[in-house]
Amino acid sequence: MNEQSRHLTLPEAFPPALELAVWLRALQSFFDPANHPFADAERAALGERNFKCETGVARDALVRCLHLLGSVARGEPLPGASGEAAALGLSGAKESLGDLGDVFKDVCRLCDALLESQAVGFAAWSSLGSLLERELRRSDAAGLILAAGQAAGAGELQESLAILAHGLTPDDLGEDVLEIFRAFSRLLSRLRFVELSLRADEQLKRLLPVFTLVHEETRALLDFIEGRALRVEGVGSGASETLDATAYAVRMEMRKAFAHELTGLCSVRQPPQIFAKVENAAGLLRDCYQQSVVGLAQSFDPALDGGALFRSFRTKLEQSLELRRELWRLVRLVREASADVGAAKAARVLEALTAFGEGAQSHLMYKDWESLERFAEELEAARGAGELSRTLHRFEAYLETLFGQVGMRAVLAGHPFDPNQEG
Repeated sequence: MNEQSRHLTLPEAFPPALELAVWLRALQSFFDPANHPFADAERAALGERNFKCETGVARDALVRCLHLLGSVARGEPLPGASGEAAALGLSGAKESLGDLGDVFKDVCRLCDALLESQAVGFAAWSSLGSLLERELRRSDAAGLILAAGQAAGAGELQESLAILAHGLTPDDLGEDVLEIFRAFSRLLSRLRFVELSLRADEQLKRLLPVFTLVHEETRALLDFIEGRALRVEGVGSGASETLDATAYAVRMEMRKAFAHELTGLCSVRQPPQIFAKVENAAGLLRDCYQQSVVGLAQSFDPALDGGALFRSFRTKLEQSLELRRELWRLVRLVREASADVGAAKAARVLEALTAFGEGAQSHLMYKDWESLERFAEELEAARGAGELSRTLHRFEAYLETLFGQVGMRAVLAGHPFDPNQEG
């Protein structure tokens, strides 16, 4: 897909002003290292890290902002805006729009200058972010765009969730649950932006600032749940347990996405690998946020239908059935390879492990991801039939144990395992 068609596809679903609001918030979050999917070693040595790749990502995002700003200047309405801003978009604020465009161009030129050197240090990269943040705060146009984007995101909350929250007692609990629903709604909107970019064949590495924004806003939501919602007086133990479980699940899925899928994204060069990382991370987070909303809502209204809230909603039962089925196929394959050791069968196991990692593995605990990766590394490194046989036997025992643990999930209690129907 060429550059022109890329620019035409995404705005059909995301109006230019709203997309621009996402990019502005994303860029603001991008220059905070706490929001990045850095490995532990990278985070411990930020002063020595080369931020040249991140500088290139920031430049690409700013170029996209310039393109979108042109659409806004031509009178595109601001979603969620009111009064004069809603009637005129920002077409009446030509001077402010022009100044904002100059900011984008100036910061782009600074990025170009930094990119000419072999390395961009942490200090230079941070200074670039401070400059952009200062200029955005000074810009009336940027303020209007960001406010309109925030209003549009909050306005996407399903009416049924708002009604449910307003009916809760005590009132403080209802207000907090409403804020939690709104926060998840905004986060799902960010992820829909990512998914539209995947469909539109966008420059996917450029989406890294959107993920840093998701990281920042998710951490803020967790702080809200743990620091306020769980402390509301008069809340029953059931509601407290649900909120606590929600925070725990979100934290674990965040770790999967940011400490596994997105780590090293900036340095990846192969487009298929970039696509897989972005798609997997977005899918993990989307499923987690949807499950969290549905689980929290059903704790107050058991009759609520998750499928009515989200068209793409998949229940824990559906995910667990898929995981059990695919894990069983892997167990059988490893058994066959273990009984008749050979390079060809070991290669089939590695191929199946890769496919499993790109699919059903996302429904496992993060600790099990790491174990599967270690076995894959051991199989690749095995020398000779004896070492390969020992590794396969240990892997078979591990998979059988894991399969048993998955089978004990509460959601599978009414769905007994039948090996003749599990492929």
